[in-house]
Amino acid sequence: MLVNSASLASAALATLVMATPLEASDGRVDHANSPQRLTVEHAEVLMSDDEGERAEGYLTIWNGTGQQVGLEAIRSDAFAKISIVRSEIDSDMPDVRPVEGVVPVPGHAELTMRPNGTRLLLEEPVARSDPMAASSFVLVFEGGQEMVVAADTLQFRKQLTIHHHGQGDVAID
Repeated sequence: MLVNSASLASAALATLVMATPLEASDGRVDHANSPQRLTVEHAEVLMSDDEGERAEGYLTIWNGTGQQVGLEAIRSDAFAKISIVRSEIDSDMPDVRPVEGVVPVPGHAELTMRPNGTRLLLEEPVARSDPMAASSFVLVFEGGQEMVVAADTLQFRKQLTIHHHGQGDVAID
């Protein structure tokens, strides 16, 4: 039986991703002595002013492993449709475009979503008694590994966490 080298590489990557420990965190990771796992440091939902038809989501993901992982999809209990989007500037007008494929999180690196960069577009809200109640995200990584994280719900952009890798978080006044 002949085995394709691409198949072997895919199987090895899937095995590695399945073996990568995952963790949700409510606080800052000590990057100098970082844990050897994938950790969500922040998860936030910014509600829009247009009566909740759309919202934005922001994640800060630390990959303390030595291997790149790919964020493949995101599901939520509060929104039926979630897209990963990126702001791009073509000519003088900013444009929001969907991210194609997986979002890579390199080993020993951090993915920080920001309003003027990569972020989540949350649409089709699911009816809830309190739209400001905490939501949760299910992050799906290549290989099928999933992580559930609680997301803080925010009303105003100035409440978003401004995260600086290794320097702590900054409050905006």
